[in-house]
Amino acid sequence: MLRNATEANNYISNGFKMNPGDEVVITDQEHEGGENGWFLRAKRYGITVKKVALPQPIAKPEDVLNRFNDAITPRTRIFFFSHVTTITGVVLPARQLCALARDKGIASAVDGAHVTGMMKLDVHDIGCDYYTSSPHKWLQAPKGSGFLYVKAGMEDHLWNTIASSSWDSPSGGAYRFQQIGTSNVPALWGLKAAIDFANQIGMDRIEARHRAMNQAMLDAMEQRGATNITGLDPSLRCALTTVDISPIERMKLEDWMWTQKKIRIRGSEPSKMRLATPYYFLKTDMARLLAAFDEYKAKLA
Repeated sequence: MLRNATEANNYISNGFKMNPGDEVVITDQEHEGGENGWFLRAKRYGITVKKVALPQPIAKPEDVLNRFNDAITPRTRIFFFSHVTTITGVVLPARQLCALARDKGIASAVDGAHVTGMMKLDVHDIGCDYYTSSPHKWLQAPKGSGFLYVKAGMEDHLWNTIASSSWDSPSGGAYRFQQIGTSNVPALWGLKAAIDFANQIGMDRIEARHRAMNQAMLDAMEQRGATNITGLDPSLRCALTTVDISPIERMKLEDWMWTQKKIRIRGSEPSKMRLATPYYFLKTDMARLLAAFDEYKAKLA
């Protein structure tokens, strides 16, 4: 257990065995906590970071796979990508990307910060070598309860970032990366409680609700003139979808929503609004948000 996906991602970018000139392939929708560790590694040790530009929106999974495949060279050592991106919320085809990497003799690392608690997760089915997450986001676990998954057999490809008593133990497996000093035990118990609560509801039910509510929100916003820039195929979306609300300026809308309605929205400049529908999000919440959006749009008109 680590504190969050940022810390876990930096364990990978700092520790994965690479030589100067070796390449990591990432996307142009990575969170700063995922990509900046690789940029630091490039500046300090001379590796190469290659960014794959993702369409906005992505029409089908093959559009992503083809771009990663085209980016591969003899120096490519690892793929690093978000399972659900923070920029648009697109669900990337993680299983297929990891299979592509495996077929080419390349390692795969997945930033799953948004996945735990949003949708069903089976790292063995995905077939990745490394997986990170921040369960405080969608699982509602305490902050400071992240994790790093290391596939059996891939431990020796990753140098420790923090070294303690068992850092070089050949029999400890991935436990060597757990040696971080005193842990936050209350956070771990909080994580267990969040897992138990989600399992009582059932992750199948949670994911189905996420997808249904988000689709309803997307449909409503498209009726209001917004444009989906996340993914056209429903498999590419779950509980996060980003829409373009041009000509409305997102930051002005965000300020008005908060000061006038006490509704918090997120997005990016100039006119991108992110639709988040966690499983505690009610239909009445959606109606309130849409009514506020209509009021703001009417004021501009």
